[in-house]
Amino acid sequence: MEREIITRKLLRGETVDFEGIRLEMDEGPISSGDLYVAERNTGPKLLTALRISEELGCVFPTTPDYPYNIWECVKVKEST
Repeated sequence: MEREIITRKLLRGETVDFEGIRLEMDEGPISSGDLYVAERNTGPKLLTALRISEELGCVFPTTPDYPYNIWECVKVKEST
C-alpha cells in the first residue's frame, strides 16, 4: 500500500504528526522565517524558509537542504 503524502493531508486541513510534532497548515504564503513542510521523492522534511524566489519558483531553506519548488511546500504551524 502506498503511503499518503503528508502535504496532501495538510492541504485538506488535517492535522499531522511529524516526528512527534503536531502540525497544521498555516494561512498565507510562505515568507522568510516561516516553517514549512516540503515533500518530494525522499519523503517529507520540516524546514524553515530563508528566502523565497518568485522568479525561480523556489523556497530556499535555512539548512543545507536543496530548495523545493513552491508548489511542493506547505506553510505550517504547531497545532494546539
